[in-house]
Amino acid sequence: MAMPDDAVTATVALRSVPAAAQASTRPLLAGPIRLGSAAGPAGLQVRVGHASRGAGKPNEDFYGIANPGTAAIAARGLAVAVADGVSGDTGARTAAETTVRSLLEDYYDTPAHWNIGRALDRVLRAINDWLVGENLRRPDGEGMVSTVSLLLFKDARYCVAHVGDTRVYRRRAGALRQLTTDHTWPRRDMRHVLRRAIGLDTHLVAEFADGELQVGDAFLIASDGVWEVLGERALHDALERGVDPQSGADLLVKSSIERQLQYMGRNDATAVIVHVEAVA
Repeated sequence: MAMPDDAVTATVALRSVPAAAQASTRPLLAGPIRLGSAAGPAGLQVRVGHASRGAGKPNEDFYGIANPGTAAIAARGLAVAVADGVSGDTGARTAAETTVRSLLEDYYDTPAHWNIGRALDRVLRAINDWLVGENLRRPDGEGMVSTVSLLLFKDARYCVAHVGDTRVYRRRAGALRQLTTDHTWPRRDMRHVLRRAIGLDTHLVAEFADGELQVGDAFLIASDGVWEVLGERALHDALERGVDPQSGADLLVKSSIERQLQYMGRNDATAVIVHVEAVA
């Protein structure tokens, strides 16, 4: 189980994003990422942009991008994930960071004969068990709970793993589609109350989906500080063909924080955009 750390360094399997970088818009992945052997036939190629900022307080979101330079990525795919911690104390950031780190690191250590769905489900359940256990050991605290949404790209397909109300979108042929369901209560006065989250309950039910990739697809993982504050028109425009993914992610986060300043909003904003440039 990966533990949170303020001074993050890259590991074999995970390109962890330092807290300082998450508070800025400094791109860590400036060029395209090619999955496969450089000497082999053309394969999957993507370009990633990412940004995250706290809204007038310490940022309780956390995101991670798997290191594209390892053999494990070629064998198991490229994973990116965003988590939004939920707690009344410092446990929110701990929950989000632990969830992303553990998910991205532990997935690549699962047995090779497990399929993607089984591997992700087992890892998510282990993370949930750990957070639930920590919450039981801290009865006086407000608990450590987190949403998480993950996108995995391998060969000519993508896979989504999701719990909570962080969202995954895909823009294809000019149409924006939400690929995840918000795990909140279906009442207007409870629309922000999670009914599924990592660390919330001993029995975790994650949502999974997959599909074929097409050249030109653009994917977005966004915390509610982006999608709820800005609306789908802004998301659509940020994913438009011709908009660089880093520029799109920067714009979404910057626009969210600026809009929230108008009404003293305090919802952290995180966006990770992935453009598909070639398919295996």
